[in-house]
Amino acid sequence: MKTQLMRSKNLWIALVLLLANGFAWLLLSGQGRADWPEAAPILYPEVAEIRAHWQARDAVGEPFRLVITDKMAADTIAWFIDGRDQLPFSRPYVEIHPDGVVARGLLHVGGLRTPVMGRATVTLDNGKPVGHVQELGMGGATAPNFLVDMVAQAQAVYDNLQLPIELTRLELREGEAVVEGVYR
Repeated sequence: MKTQLMRSKNLWIALVLLLANGFAWLLLSGQGRADWPEAAPILYPEVAEIRAHWQARDAVGEPFRLVITDKMAADTIAWFIDGRDQLPFSRPYVEIHPDGVVARGLLHVGGLRTPVMGRATVTLDNGKPVGHVQELGMGGATAPNFLVDMVAQAQAVYDNLQLPIELTRLELREGEAVVEGVYR
């Protein structure tokens, strides 16, 4: 009888823990609502032109200049992730400031969508823009280690890329960035 009572007690404890876990996931999933405007998946003509020369490699040595706004950046990211189901991200939002960039979006994890945000300063290093993450958050709290690790892995991949452009100027302004460079 005592063993049966203990099993029953353990079953209730397990059930309460499962319910609490389920409730926490429901609360987290409720935060999957984005309180920022939705970006349209647009490849702007200015960006498309640079991309076309980049792919064709038909403008080696020629200069280019691009002024990209907050909206253009978010729309271009939305265009890039559109149809790429392997990327667990949606609803990009970008704010460009003189001291750095703030980005937001929804991260898709375990069937849930939760808001994520990052704040970074951006510098040029050997003709390549490099983001230095200052803050990373998820669901209104500091980002968990798995998200920090994902960002570090993505940064490592980026660090090893050889870009077919070399940036000579990157100026962050309120709401826009001025980018100048040459095609390699």
